[in-house]
Amino acid sequence: MLSLRALRHFSVLVEERNYSRAALRLHLTQSALSRSIQSLEDELGLQLLDRTATGMEPTQTGRMVLDYAHRILGEEQALRRESELIRGHDSGRVAFGVGVFPAAGLLSPLLTRVACEYPGLSVHVEIESWQRLFDKLRRDRLDFVVAVTHSLPPSSEFRARPLPPQHGGLFVRRGHPLLQARKRELRSLLGQYRLAATDLPARAREHLARMYRVLSPEQLPIGLECDSVATLRDVTLHSDVVLFSTYEAIRHEIEAGLLAALPVEYSTFGALTYSIIHHERRSLSPAAEKLIELIQELLPQGGAAAHKSAQARRRSPATRRARSPA
Repeated sequence: MLSLRALRHFSVLVEERNYSRAALRLHLTQSALSRSIQSLEDELGLQLLDRTATGMEPTQTGRMVLDYAHRILGEEQALRRESELIRGHDSGRVAFGVGVFPAAGLLSPLLTRVACEYPGLSVHVEIESWQRLFDKLRRDRLDFVVAVTHSLPPSSEFRARPLPPQHGGLFVRRGHPLLQARKRELRSLLGQYRLAATDLPARAREHLARMYRVLSPEQLPIGLECDSVATLRDVTLHSDVVLFSTYEAIRHEIEAGLLAALPVEYSTFGALTYSIIHHERRSLSPAAEKLIELIQELLPQGGAAAHKSAQARRRSPATRRARSPA
């Protein structure tokens, strides 16, 4: 008998192109996954996959079955959401994604509130770049996404709920040599220090290239690329790298005077667009709506305050004295 489980296994295997990775993601042994795929092929009387040099590839009929699988699994998710609508927001499962910068400032307080106030909720969170999260949202693997969409606005099939904007900038540790540089000399000195950043989309790299006054993003002095803002922050605190981040993601270090913003503007377009994105024509469950409500409550507490704080610290005489060598 055809099962949703087997269709889900097939869909994940096509995405991962590898039995080992797919089995790990599905929390199965490779042999159990292999039996599930074989059972699906036997049930349909079709060969669904070919083994190639680059991994497992769907056959022509396999691609047709995959299209059906996506639609069927999407309907299953819709049924689950409708069931949760009936049950209310105190129970159910929510899967959502968060971009790496929003996650740094938002996720811990959000999940703490969920754990304390809504113990019946089951929450699954994925932290990745907006491009990868958007792909998962399109394939119904996530209910909604919280991300900086400045460089890649969502298409019309998705609804974007605006959030307080993020503010990009370049940051260095307290006492960094660049803090002693005159403003007119700063851009010419930037290239002498390695840049630490997340995996940035093309438009963000183009903005950075203009900041660094290089001809193309390939010429940026990126020395450390990592999708963990906490790791990048710690490296910046203990070395001379220059960190590209949002103010909001490192608000506590800015307010403590441990990190300082360099006086160069990231973008002439102002603040970075920050949104909650979900399918336009699909109802979110009460549990998902409750999480969105909590996100909206939490964000104004930080918001642009970190940006204003950093700007004020940059201009204050006390900060300038602190930057001077002892």
